[in-house]
Amino acid sequence: MSITDRQREQAVAGLEQLAFLARAQAWHGEGIPSLPPTQAGVLRMLAATEHGLRARQIADRLGVSAASLSDSLKTLESRGWIRRRADPGDGRAALVNLSALGRRQVARLQHPQRGLASLLHGLPEADVAALLRVSQLLVAEAQQQGLVTGLRTCLGCRFFRPYASGNAARPHVCAFLGKPFAEIDLRVDCAEREPADAVAAAAMHARFQRVDAMTD
Repeated sequence: MSITDRQREQAVAGLEQLAFLARAQAWHGEGIPSLPPTQAGVLRMLAATEHGLRARQIADRLGVSAASLSDSLKTLESRGWIRRRADPGDGRAALVNLSALGRRQVARLQHPQRGLASLLHGLPEADVAALLRVSQLLVAEAQQQGLVTGLRTCLGCRFFRPYASGNAARPHVCAFLGKPFAEIDLRVDCAEREPADAVAAAAMHARFQRVDAMTD
């Protein structure tokens, strides 16, 4: 059954309401100075990296301009939350890392009772798994449209084997780890992700979208 324009509009309205809530929550927090969404996004992204990121990588993943990111980085640096150091692989470039103070701020941002995280506590596992699945598809679409690049989802990773295990409870396989996993374990930001080539990525995306693929 095809989706009607009205149904699609309702889905868009729901996502926009959640996006508005996320922006509003990013500005407020007990013990946390006011944070615009870009600054909060930078802190969360850096917390998930071990060696830091170049400014261009951060801008691409957030889908913001270099100028906008530059202003955000200056503010975060002035607060002592990030630091920059020379990239060992290229002395002309710099890597952005969290400082110890910045990591404490991220811990507050990621508190399970803060912002959108608090909304997930009332959802059963099946619904959270469905949200993770939809997130994979939306991120893939955003990257195909050129809105962002470099996001680290399972979908599009050369190690991801959707619906390849033959196990309904854990249908997917991670070739990097060498084991099957459930939809609740899908990752939206995985440090081990390596992009698949265009042909493999397209086939992977098509299989992931098939609701009957689990029974193949």
